Amino acid sequence: MIEKVRELLAGVLGREVPPLTPGTPFEALPGWDSVVHLSILMEAERRFGLSLTAAQMIGMKTVGDLLAALEAKP
Repeated sequence: MIEKVRELLAGVLGREVPPLTPGTPFEALPGWDSVVHLSILMEAERRFGLSLTAAQMIGMKTVGDLLAALEAKP
Protein backbone atom coordinates (compact mmCIF):
# COMPACT_ATOMS: atom_id res chain seq x y z
CA MET A 1 0.00 0.00 0.00
CA ILE A 2 2.88 2.38 0.69
CA GLU A 3 3.84 2.22 -3.00
CA LYS A 4 0.31 3.27 -3.99
CA VAL A 5 0.57 6.21 -1.59
CA ARG A 6 3.95 7.10 -3.12
CA GLU A 7 2.35 7.09 -6.60
CA LEU A 8 -0.46 9.32 -5.32
CA LEU A 9 2.05 11.76 -3.82
CA ALA A 10 4.13 11.85 -7.00
CA GLY A 11 1.00 12.63 -9.02
CA VAL A 12 -0.15 15.44 -6.75
CA LEU A 13 3.34 16.91 -6.34
CA GLY A 14 4.16 16.52 -10.03
CA ARG A 15 7.60 15.08 -9.31
CA GLU A 16 9.36 11.92 -8.24
CA VAL A 17 8.98 11.13 -4.55
CA PRO A 18 11.80 9.46 -2.63
CA PRO A 19 11.16 6.13 -0.91
CA LEU A 20 8.73 6.49 1.98
CA THR A 21 8.38 4.99 5.42
CA PRO A 22 5.34 5.27 7.69
CA GLY A 23 7.29 7.85 9.69
CA THR A 24 7.90 10.15 6.72
CA PRO A 25 6.32 13.53 7.54
CA PHE A 26 4.33 15.09 4.72
CA GLU A 27 6.15 18.38 5.29
CA ALA A 28 9.45 16.67 4.35
CA LEU A 29 8.19 16.01 0.81
CA PRO A 30 9.58 18.25 -1.93
CA GLY A 31 7.02 20.91 -2.82
CA TRP A 32 4.80 20.30 0.22
CA ASP A 33 2.74 23.16 1.64
CA SER A 34 -0.67 23.38 3.30
CA VAL A 35 -2.55 23.61 0.00
CA VAL A 36 -0.70 20.56 -1.34
CA HIS A 37 -1.51 18.78 1.93
CA LEU A 38 -5.22 19.22 1.28
CA SER A 39 -4.78 18.21 -2.36
CA ILE A 40 -3.01 15.00 -1.28
CA LEU A 41 -5.79 14.08 1.12
CA MET A 42 -8.58 14.96 -1.31
CA GLU A 43 -6.92 12.81 -3.97
CA ALA A 44 -6.58 9.98 -1.43
CA GLU A 45 -10.32 10.27 -0.75
CA ARG A 46 -11.08 10.10 -4.45
CA ARG A 47 -8.61 7.36 -5.35
CA PHE A 48 -9.10 5.10 -2.33
CA GLY A 49 -12.73 5.81 -1.43
CA LEU A 50 -11.90 7.44 1.90
CA SER A 51 -14.11 9.89 3.72
CA LEU A 52 -12.03 12.09 6.02
CA THR A 53 -13.26 14.73 8.43
CA ALA A 54 -11.60 18.13 8.61
CA ALA A 55 -10.12 17.15 11.98
CA GLN A 56 -8.62 13.98 10.47
CA MET A 57 -7.13 15.97 7.60
CA ILE A 58 -5.56 18.48 9.95
CA GLY A 59 -4.23 15.72 12.18
CA MET A 60 -2.51 13.78 9.39
CA LYS A 61 1.16 14.56 9.69
CA THR A 62 2.89 11.44 8.33
CA VAL A 63 2.57 8.83 5.63
CA GLY A 64 1.76 6.39 8.44
CA ASP A 65 -1.27 8.47 9.42
CA LEU A 66 -2.61 8.13 5.88
CA LEU A 67 -1.81 4.41 5.81
CA ALA A 68 -3.69 3.95 9.11
CA ALA A 69 -6.75 5.72 7.65
CA LEU A 70 -6.59 3.47 4.59
CA GLU A 71 -6.34 0.34 6.74
CA ALA A 72 -9.29 1.48 8.90
CA LYS A 73 -11.49 2.10 5.86
CA PRO A 74 -14.56 -0.13 5.98
